[in-house]
Amino acid sequence: MEGYLQRLYEKLKEKYGGSLVRVEEIRKIEPNAKEYLSRLAREGFIERVRWGWYWIPDNIKDPWEFFEKDKNFKVISCQTAATLWSLGLIGGGAFTVKVLDKSYGKALKEFFKRSGWEILVEVVSKPISYVKMDGLLVESLDETIIECLQRWAFIDGFAALYVNRDKIDLKRLLKKAYWRRVRGKDVRVRQVIEYGCYLFNEVAKGEMFDVRKPKIKDRYIKLWIKDAVKKVVELA
Repeated sequence: MEGYLQRLYEKLKEKYGGSLVRVEEIRKIEPNAKEYLSRLAREGFIERVRWGWYWIPDNIKDPWEFFEKDKNFKVISCQTAATLWSLGLIGGGAFTVKVLDKSYGKALKEFFKRSGWEILVEVVSKPISYVKMDGLLVESLDETIIECLQRWAFIDGFAALYVNRDKIDLKRLLKKAYWRRVRGKDVRVRQVIEYGCYLFNEVAKGEMFDVRKPKIKDRYIKLWIKDAVKKVVELA
């Protein structure tokens, strides 16, 4: 390998090892980035993922390690975030991440496909509410609970709610959930949360949550909520 390629490769490994990089980003440190990255890929030192994006190889064992090492903005969300918020009480299922950059989102999808990882990538236009947790960007607790319940991931949503019951602002959560509905149903997420909290109170035989029993006519959803609450209590 020529000296100039070796120097660039060493810089890439040091700063971007384990990450996807955009050609335009590397052009800030190397004017000939497009040509040099292409040559490094042809010689097998890095991998071309799609037009304008490359992968700088490193020892990556699983998606969690990739999330930590990748330098691009992405937020772990929905059921994956619920796994973290519930301290592992509930786990499994496909990973879900949100990104704001459409080009990066396409590169992520291609990279995950090549890696054989089942990860859903959602490109969103609105700001993402998130916190930093163990070096990862994770969707906020309120949003995680609401999204899980919207998507019928009732066990995941209620697990995150139950584990964090002593620190969650229930009034704020219910206010945020008022206009959100369970997919395919005319039932507000607020109603689902209230009914789940009511059931938690019944199981605990006390006022764990300050809620009244809401009216939900949909028997199917009520059954799903009951099963989810029962499962969470059993696991906890």
